[in-house]
Amino acid sequence: MAPSMLSTLTILLSATTALFAAGAGATPLPSSNSGTKAKSCVNGPPATGSSPGSLPIADYSLVAPAANLNWTSYTVKKSWWDEHYLSGPHYMPYSHHTDPYGAFKCQYTCNAAGDKCKSYFLWYTDVNDSNEHTNCVLFDDIIDPSIFVQGTNATIGAGGYDRRCQGSA
Repeated sequence: MAPSMLSTLTILLSATTALFAAGAGATPLPSSNSGTKAKSCVNGPPATGSSPGSLPIADYSLVAPAANLNWTSYTVKKSWWDEHYLSGPHYMPYSHHTDPYGAFKCQYTCNAAGDKCKSYFLWYTDVNDSNEHTNCVLFDDIIDPSIFVQGTNATIGAGGYDRRCQGSA
């Protein structure tokens, strides 16, 4: 849940006061509500290759629940979602039959958010219904597999995608 306007102003005022008191060389307070600095990238492999006929997702690494959980339906923990949410869900008219086209298109939504977007998560909703579609949500932190929780039967998790560090092999 987003902080109230009053608490945001209080934090900003405290940070400004601390900077003035400490002088120009002071380090500003972290911007995350939790007081921890968000990670900016991972050194993982590309989600998909750039071979002919593939849908390249070269700047992101795929993140999924541990294989032993055998989940088809999963989502991100609500507390983590609330803390790191940037925007979404962004509606995309793709079904699980067109996978990974939704993930391919969502990377452009994340890229358009600039440096703020560190990851995105996709899921299919209204599965096997004429209204089936992909949802894409953007986050300001890297998705760790431990933050996935089991979802409802009406959805299919399509994975998290973490921004790769420049120069990742």
